[in-house]
Amino acid sequence: MSDVGGAREVVVGFDGSVHAMQALDWALDEAELRGSPLVLCHAWQWPYQGAAPEVEEAGRRSLREAARHVLAHGVECARERTAGVAVRPLSEEGSAAERLTGLSAGAELLVLGSRGLGRLARVPVGSVAAHVAMHARCPVIVVRGVGALPRPGDPRPVVVAVDDSPAAEGALSFAAREAELRQLPLKIVYSGAEGGPPPEPALRRPPVHDPVERAVTVVRERHPDVLTHPENPLAPPPGALREAAQEARLLVVGAAHPAFGSVAQWLLYNAVCPIAVVPLREDERAEGP
Repeated sequence: MSDVGGAREVVVGFDGSVHAMQALDWALDEAELRGSPLVLCHAWQWPYQGAAPEVEEAGRRSLREAARHVLAHGVECARERTAGVAVRPLSEEGSAAERLTGLSAGAELLVLGSRGLGRLARVPVGSVAAHVAMHARCPVIVVRGVGALPRPGDPRPVVVAVDDSPAAEGALSFAAREAELRQLPLKIVYSGAEGGPPPEPALRRPPVHDPVERAVTVVRERHPDVLTHPENPLAPPPGALREAAQEARLLVVGAAHPAFGSVAQWLLYNAVCPIAVVPLREDERAEGP
């Protein structure tokens, strides 16, 4: 998935809800910063089984027309907010989770609201966002909280979780780029599997073997303009990450992080800031655990 110039697209799931509008704002910001086109994707699905053919066809026509109106509204809102991003509507028939996951294979980034239309107010993250975050082939940002965009001068940092797993490298790279694009500081937090020990104190082994210190070194070499802070490197992993998330503008974690089934999923459902979930690279997927 790319435009004529070869830039990979930023995809935003859009259903017209308040949460989708927050995701659209974030996605427009990402597209503008990255010089990427934006795709507004609305997936719809005929929900009834066994209906008479004429009823089903009429229903499908109605849903297609509704999707067209939703996307037209989204495109209008997008073009009112920025003139520098090429915007393309895309209507997809089928499961939103499956369609968006499929689109992720060719996208630069996928942005979703935490919930869509029809979700209960007490449900913090909808099933679509949760599924796509865990299965997408590109980084996924789930816009939590009020959805306020990080701007230059805002003191709240990008926070990234690292450990000794392959998932940490991709998360660190994504987080450093986000911090650089947005001129925000980057906090690096150790987060091993829940209940696992934190890294040993630096005095007991060379800093290069400490995952936090190693990550700081990598970022300073590759992104010298990014201000980095190691955060509570010796605190128990869940507590350190949850504490850091309270002040984060964006929290970044690897999809294959050992803690994704515990700490990271807790954050996806409970953190008050947007969450970025970064998948393994294709070569890392092929290697397996």
